[in-house]
Amino acid sequence: MLDTGIMSGADIVAALALGADFTLIGRAYLYGLMAGGRAGVDRTLQILEKDMARTMALLGVSRISELTPEHVRLLTN
Repeated sequence: MLDTGIMSGADIVAALALGADFTLIGRAYLYGLMAGGRAGVDRTLQILEKDMARTMALLGVSRISELTPEHVRLLTN
């Protein structure tokens, strides 16, 4: 479980690739709620889902079960 720092679908994909069974999206959820109530939360979930799908496509995987730690790169300056 990862319970911090999730701001995009790519963050979710990275967490799952590194072994998380699931992630919590409290901050993103709250931003959507504050911006548009229930509709804002629904839109937040749509955005995260599309971002996850795009990230996985760019990685060349079509299923979450195909993700591995090798799909994550550490960025350095």
